[in-house]
Amino acid sequence: MKQSKKINHTSKKNKLSYKTVFIDWNGTLSGSKFWGHLEKTDPKMFSTIENTLFGQLRGLLKPWMKGEIQSEDVIRRISDKSKLAYSDVFDEFIHSCMNMEFVSKDVPGLIKKLQKNGSKVVVATDNMDSFTRWTKRYLKIDDLFDDVLNSHYLGGMKKDVDKDGKSIFFSEYLKKNNLKPGESILVDDSSDDIQTIESFGIKYEHIEPVKGFVPALNRILASY
Repeated sequence: MKQSKKINHTSKKNKLSYKTVFIDWNGTLSGSKFWGHLEKTDPKMFSTIENTLFGQLRGLLKPWMKGEIQSEDVIRRISDKSKLAYSDVFDEFIHSCMNMEFVSKDVPGLIKKLQKNGSKVVVATDNMDSFTRWTKRYLKIDDLFDDVLNSHYLGGMKKDVDKDGKSIFFSEYLKKNNLKPGESILVDDSSDDIQTIESFGIKYEHIEPVKGFVPALNRILASY
């Protein structure tokens, strides 16, 4: 009597898949810095700007990322405090925003593979108006990604909630795309917001800054 072949019942439906993959920008998709090119061309100016912004003016960062102030306001304050010419600081700032780079040349191909597998891929960044005004446009972010969520225009950062406990950053996107808990994932290098983000029903893939991004996307792709 012939033995019947064992049938492998493993199917794609048993594998993980995400309708949306959210990806952080700074430290995840990109390791580029504001004024980063000055580290080589004018290290003294770079150091002065860095020490001013992340020292005396550090309190401006969150209001800047929440849309309460604009890049011009911050550059003016840096200029006043550092005694550097406003036009010089501003021009170099725009240059750095326009010339940011992905962490790897493999990034566009990996994003397209995720999309080919049926996922929307969305930049989710606690960032400034500068990202939308210059970086997004000159890197042609809209040509590669399905959407961009920027805290500056949403009025809140990724971990912020409103008076009802809803995410200021993610709620509208989750509702619009009918995303249920477990159907989306955030790839991010920050370890501060994991519990809060997961309370929104978004899985959190915490990575090592810059170096961990490509391996993380390959792990996600392997789970499909």
